[in-house]
Amino acid sequence: MTWVAPDAARRPAFLRALFAANLRSARRYGRIDRDPGGAGAAIWLAPGQFPMLRRRMLLTGHFLLPLRLSLTGWRHLARLTSYALMLHHRTAPGPHWYLNGIGVEPTRRRQGIGEALLAAGTGRADRDRLPCYLETAVESTVPLYERHGFRVEIRARVPPAGPPIWAMLRPGRR
Repeated sequence: MTWVAPDAARRPAFLRALFAANLRSARRYGRIDRDPGGAGAAIWLAPGQFPMLRRRMLLTGHFLLPLRLSLTGWRHLARLTSYALMLHHRTAPGPHWYLNGIGVEPTRRRQGIGEALLAAGTGRADRDRLPCYLETAVESTVPLYERHGFRVEIRARVPPAGPPIWAMLRPGRR
C-alpha cells in the first residue's frame, strides 16, 4: 500500500477507509471470520459477489477511497485495481470464495491465528466444493497460503514498475 499511498501522513486514513469499506462489503456480500480474542480477521467475498458493481461500490464506500489519495496515489490505485481484476478473472473465472483480506495484530503473529482464520474460510469453501482465490503483494505470506492448499498461478508486477503481485488459487476439494 505504500505504492498506492506514498504519503506516510495520509496513508493511515486511507487504510482505515479501505478496510472499513472492505468490511462493509464482506458484511453484505460475504463473511468476516474473526479470532475469538480479537487479534485478527479474514474478509471473504462469497461466490458470485466479485467484482464489485457500481451500486455495491457506492453502498460500501469504495467509490470514496480515491478522495483520500494524492493524484499519483489515485493513478496507482486505478492501475493496481485494474491489474488485480484482470489477474482475478484469469485465475478464477468460475464461482469461488475470494479472500479479500486477512490480518493479525503484529504482537500476536506466529501464534496460529492466521492459520485458524484461513482454515475457517477454506473449510467453508470445501463444504461448498468451491475454490478459493486471493492475491498478495507480500512474498513472505506466500508459504502460509501454500500450507493451506493455495498455489501461485501468476506472479507478476503491476505495470509499469509497480509492486509485485501473486495471484493464488486453492482448488475446490470434495
